[in-house]
Amino acid sequence: MAYRMGILTISVFAALALGATAFAGGQGGSLDGTSWRLVALGDSAVSDGVTTTLNIDEGAVGGEGGCNVYGGSLALTGQSGIAITEVFSTMMACDDPAMEQERAFFEALSAATRYVLEDGTLTLLDADDRELATLSAQ
Repeated sequence: MAYRMGILTISVFAALALGATAFAGGQGGSLDGTSWRLVALGDSAVSDGVTTTLNIDEGAVGGEGGCNVYGGSLALTGQSGIAITEVFSTMMACDDPAMEQERAFFEALSAATRYVLEDGTLTLLDADDRELATLSAQ
């Protein structure tokens, strides 16, 4: 009996350690209830004075695109798979660079297939592991 309790205790601690590692960083982690601010699209920094955000909650995304307010659906698969679909937004027109940044961000959201969550940074990647967008925790 003591042997079984020892094995059970070790198993519980191992499961907790693995869960903490996934949350702390690496190839995935919990995104539900998080808020982010865009800091880069690909290898380019965002435009000064243009705020782009990403809020994630219960299978949905939303935020400020840079010009318009937007929303969409979110599906997480496996340890780090992501699909952002059905992105919609209000239809205000803004001057560049806000409109260009918003368009590029919406394209990045739609193209993302994987994410990496590490040290307060969320990186969206495409199917070829190219960095599409880098966001910092708000």
